[in-house]
Amino acid sequence: MRGRRCVGHLHSAMSKPTDHREGSLEAPTRHPVAWQADEFYDGEALDKELERVFDICHGCRRCFNLCHAFPTLFDAVDESPSGEVDTVPKKVFWEVVDHCYLCDMCYMTKCPYVPPHPWNVDFPHLMLRAKTKRFRDQGASTRDRLLAATDTLGKLAGIPVLVQAVNATNRSKTGRYVLEKTLGVHRDAPIPRYYSNTARKRLARKQGADGEQAQATATTRGKVVLFTTCYGNRNLPSLNEDLVAVFEHNGIPVALAEQEVCCGMPRLELGDLEAVARSKDANIPILASWVDRGWDIVTPIPSRRRF
Repeated sequence: MRGRRCVGHLHSAMSKPTDHREGSLEAPTRHPVAWQADEFYDGEALDKELERVFDICHGCRRCFNLCHAFPTLFDAVDESPSGEVDTVPKKVFWEVVDHCYLCDMCYMTKCPYVPPHPWNVDFPHLMLRAKTKRFRDQGASTRDRLLAATDTLGKLAGIPVLVQAVNATNRSKTGRYVLEKTLGVHRDAPIPRYYSNTARKRLARKQGADGEQAQATATTRGKVVLFTTCYGNRNLPSLNEDLVAVFEHNGIPVALAEQEVCCGMPRLELGDLEAVARSKDANIPILASWVDRGWDIVTPIPSRRRF
């Protein structure tokens, strides 16, 4: 394949230490995202780091079968005049950024150059930095802001009289055509149902549970507080009901936190870290108080990643 190189040749181009050992033989080190520092938004430094990391990825390609970000990058390199990253158009860099949805799989399972390796590759954090820089410079479209406002959408779509109309529209060909034309949601993309009888309503009896019957183990407290998540609360409340039933069947007390807001993952994918911080400030004190009282936290689906 044109442009494909041995990773062992990368050190001269990368101006990094000449330690060619592959990593992943020890636990990766996750450095904090310095999103409040001015240097985080330095456009020239960001471009340089994108090119550095993309060059390493191009020389390795172990991650080719993960998200579409990597095939997008590798195809662009192979089709470039030099067969190297330096002649890839910069607009392609942003296509790669757009294709990354911050799943963290490359960092956790594939990349041999994550820290503490001297090349210090953290692809998801770099993509987040690029998304955050773009959001600060350009903001987000009305469509993206609307779709990321999961709490607001859920509250509106879940109004008792309105919820049947919303679900019927989302199931109709006409409704899906309109949704595609107005918000860019493909007519064949799966769309979840909305429920007015949310999980928090169904499990309201769990608020204020005492957990006196809990039996701790060596690694757990023996009682759990449930973070329902946006999807589990408004789109698939039965998921939370089933989870609670499983815990209770096994003698594990379940409590429901007093309140919760969206974990912020949709905003994170836009690069709107200010909104993510607001979600954190709303959720963490409440959940932390439950932990302080001896409860473990559980969710029905993955929530906010390790950023």
